[in-house]
Amino acid sequence: MKKYAFSLVAASLLIGCSTRKDTFQNRSYHKMTSWFNGIFNAEEELDKKHTELKTNYVEDYGEVLPIGVNYFKDKNATEEDFGLALMNNSIGGGGTSNNTNVQKPTGYQAVEAKANKVIEKHSMLISGSERNLMIARAYLLIGKSRFFSGKYFEALDALNYVTKNFPKSKFYDEALLYTTLADIKGGNYFDGQEKLLKLYEKENLSKEIKYLVAANYADFLVENELYEEALEPLEKAHYYSRNSTDKARTLFALGQVFSKLGKQEEAGQAFTEVYKMRPGFDMEVKSQLAIASNFDPKINNYSSYKEHILDQSKKGIYTSKKNEFYYAVAEMAYKNQNYDEAIKYSELSLKEPVSDPYIRAKAYENFANTHFSKGNYVYATSYYDSAVTTYAKEKDKNRINEKNTILKNLMQMHYLVERNDSILRIAQLPKEEQEKFFTNHIEKLKKEEEARLVKEQQEMSEFQLGGKTTGFASSFDQGNSNKFYFYNQSLKNSGLAEFQRIWNNPTLKDNWRNSAIPGPTLEDKENELKGNIASGDPRRFELGYYLEKIPKSVKELNDLKITRDTTQLALGTGYFDHFNDTKLSAETLEKLVASPPKQKEIEVQAMYQLYRIHKDRDKVLEEKYKSEILGKYPNTIYAGYILNPEVDFITAETKEALADYEATYQLYKDEKYEEVKARVAQAIEKYPTEIIIAKFALLNAFAVSKTESKENFERALEIVVLAYDKTDEAKRAKQLLEKLKNPTKENFPTVEPQKNQENNEGWSHEEESENVPPPMPGSPIRK
Repeated sequence: MKKYAFSLVAASLLIGCSTRKDTFQNRSYHKMTSWFNGIFNAEEELDKKHTELKTNYVEDYGEVLPIGVNYFKDKNATEEDFGLALMNNSIGGGGTSNNTNVQKPTGYQAVEAKANKVIEKHSMLISGSERNLMIARAYLLIGKSRFFSGKYFEALDALNYVTKNFPKSKFYDEALLYTTLADIKGGNYFDGQEKLLKLYEKENLSKEIKYLVAANYADFLVENELYEEALEPLEKAHYYSRNSTDKARTLFALGQVFSKLGKQEEAGQAFTEVYKMRPGFDMEVKSQLAIASNFDPKINNYSSYKEHILDQSKKGIYTSKKNEFYYAVAEMAYKNQNYDEAIKYSELSLKEPVSDPYIRAKAYENFANTHFSKGNYVYATSYYDSAVTTYAKEKDKNRINEKNTILKNLMQMHYLVERNDSILRIAQLPKEEQEKFFTNHIEKLKKEEEARLVKEQQEMSEFQLGGKTTGFASSFDQGNSNKFYFYNQSLKNSGLAEFQRIWNNPTLKDNWRNSAIPGPTLEDKENELKGNIASGDPRRFELGYYLEKIPKSVKELNDLKITRDTTQLALGTGYFDHFNDTKLSAETLEKLVASPPKQKEIEVQAMYQLYRIHKDRDKVLEEKYKSEILGKYPNTIYAGYILNPEVDFITAETKEALADYEATYQLYKDEKYEEVKARVAQAIEKYPTEIIIAKFALLNAFAVSKTESKENFERALEIVVLAYDKTDEAKRAKQLLEKLKNPTKENFPTVEPQKNQENNEGWSHEEESENVPPPMPGSPIRK
């Protein structure tokens, strides 16, 4: 009886709590039931989804860590999922589906479904005003669930409802923040940016909202690469961080921004604080790597840093990240210019299992940088290639490819200079000393090949035994009774023969599959570039073979010297312009000036480049080259640049130079290519300061294409590109080079190889005369 009476009372209360009557009892009832019957569960569902996403989120430490509300966005949410939620649960009512086959919503769809149910059953919209303030919370939850699903325009519908109808609600500021972020993400960039800045400058916000606003404003600035401006909101976000996880994450992002701004000391302090907070295994490791990446040899001690990193790599679970710790030591060693240790620890890093592909790519890049600094350009380009294939992001691939393309061009020049230097030195020796030199070289070659053969045989033997002893291997040879592959001798022999057929008896070393495939090794490639004889050449041990290759005529030696000087000028300038390497650039150009060059134009250009390199960097050397140019070449355009740097010395060609060019051009049209090359050489000597020299150089390249090999044509074009950068002729030469190296590429002038009747090595292009640059001015030097 009592139970029946209680039921009647409860029913009467439910009937009395109408959503149409604005009474205290009704407001209290619907507010309480909104919370317990829907909103609490919706927020629990939202927290559950975020916990799931954060657990599965893979951090990208190659970028500044995002700290705003959207860094763990659900990338798997689909339009179909969202459409299903809209169909089943419309905002503010609309009923639920009676179809029992409809799948129960989960994740963000469940959040929206529960919030919609609250709105449908407990909204007290009376006389155009909502009396149940919990409805604002329900709409905010709908807006957030849609925002995190990437449905920004749909999210604005719910969020704008909160900001317009509940301006004094405690949910207003949070709704305004998500409205701003949805505007930015949805493409309303400028309005969103303005709103976000105003919200950031607003004072009367709760601590939680201040953190969220500062964090998202910092993300916005970082995404737009406004790193200096991002420091303040990052520090503010760190101050208002709600828990240790947020504090560590914000501090890590702050350290990354300091690092991008070149503030290595501040970055190191930030990452040290992160490490002390023990934020979790992965971030602990990455914070130590970040400390190493911000190592400054001027203020930090390499030995103590190295010792700490190596000690960490031996501790417990840290051993699984050994490759990353070794990479960190290699990077510090490189910055400390301890290149031997950089190579040592790079090799150790690359031998360990991969724990992070991004760090593996960084290790390849650092290894390449070290080889570049040591002058091992073939190895550098090879490891840059490995970095490109390992990096996942296009921007990293493009960055390395751009650097590697330039390096490969410079590498060709470097080895050309080295090869020509060697030939010129040997050519000057008496015949007896030449014979002695090559006899010693042959003996050294024999010993190296013998040692390599012994090593390869030993490695192959170990490979066949799987690195085990003979006794251990014999335990597998139990006849053919057992069906297991390695117990079956005939199967084992058959498999080994097939393996050797495919891989050609590989040596036991890194990347053995690549190295086993027939083709030149890195050593062979380097020898080819240096002009050394190939390891498999049948005449490599014959003294006469070397002696007959030494050039004898004065013309041959002069041509070698001029080519060497021109290439070394372009090489030294390229080190500075492309890699900003003042030391290597200066050393290269100083060697050129000391040689000395055959042509005065080359000498004065080299001196001017040295003056340009040392200007505002080394006052003593700047004054030295300034005095030498003004003393030896006072009437040149280079002296003019030094005395009047604000004046643009783009002077018109003299009548004589222009007439000479036109006559040379006519010879080219008459197919007198050897005469063209001779006149170009004379013009370079005669008009060293005239702008038109760039056109002579390009015309010479065209003449080379008609009479010499493809390689010589490419080399002549590369000299134009590097020696006369930023001229129309350099641009034209670059286009031709791209066409030669990428024959399938469109929109480039046609340059097709064919046999020349007068010279079997010639390259003939099918271009009309307009493809040769007309006699127009252009600057051949870099000011």
